[in-house]
Amino acid sequence: MTTGTHADLPLNDGRNDHYHTLEHQGLLYRGERELLAAALPHLRAGVEAGDATFAVAGKTETEVLRDSLGRDASAVQFMDPSELYKNPVRAMAAFTAVAKTLGSRPAWVLVADDWSNKPDVKEWMRYDSIVNLAFASNDFRGFCCYNAEHLTPEAIAAVRQTHPKMFESGSLRENPDYVEPEAFVSAIDREPLPPSPHSAASMQIRPTDLHTVRAFVAEQAKRCGVAGDALHNLLVAVTEVATNAIRHGSAPVTLRAWPDDGLICEITDSGHWQPEELLTWAPPESALEAGFGLWGVGMLCDTVRVRTGSKGTTVRLRTCA
Repeated sequence: MTTGTHADLPLNDGRNDHYHTLEHQGLLYRGERELLAAALPHLRAGVEAGDATFAVAGKTETEVLRDSLGRDASAVQFMDPSELYKNPVRAMAAFTAVAKTLGSRPAWVLVADDWSNKPDVKEWMRYDSIVNLAFASNDFRGFCCYNAEHLTPEAIAAVRQTHPKMFESGSLRENPDYVEPEAFVSAIDREPLPPSPHSAASMQIRPTDLHTVRAFVAEQAKRCGVAGDALHNLLVAVTEVATNAIRHGSAPVTLRAWPDDGLICEITDSGHWQPEELLTWAPPESALEAGFGLWGVGMLCDTVRVRTGSKGTTVRLRTCA
């Protein structure tokens, strides 16, 4: 998780009863020593304040943090990122649920997760940026720690562009590289998706024959090792996107599928039906709210990428095997 900011918050440990908005910090570290030097004071500040304190970290980082915290470790709720960060939409929903549960109570959140092994990394960059909007009024003190040794130069640049404050040279500083979410996300959405491979299987989607669509996807999924719940979720997601394309788009509506860390399914049409300019993936209040279907698709797949414009709309779904 990553979180937002207010520009005039003093650069101390972040505790100030007069502020009830998001505090967003980032750290690019190299080695265990740099991680602990920044992470331990953050977690201990939350414990000493008596606030809800969370650490979302992999097995190695969790062991190091527990050992270094000593007695304070019992007051920190450690969480496994493998499920929490299964995809950006689920991550957004999980922290939205935490925010609703806590209400006005403050929370300290430390995240040490690795982007390098995630497909469609730009969707995680989008998530990092949008959190600044989604939780702007929540009293979260978020500290996001990234092992720079595992990140590409592009990902390192994105960390700097999505965190209003960075912990560098032993202190927390305002980040001159920060980009407001609207501008950051718009830049991502202007980038075209990589073209589908020539070897991709394809079919035209007809309004009266969604059964054939599901059979087509099931066959492609079988070849890629996607089965069980993952296959069921993918079939539901593809059916929802295909229905939206038929209802709001223009013919022809085309489905393509190809293997890539599992299976990618892409639905394209000639219409413009994205429900909002800035796709935030925020959980809708009810199933009747506009955008619920696309949000549900995001919950079902590992990543969802949407591009829409005057020439049509493309929705690309990835399900990992």
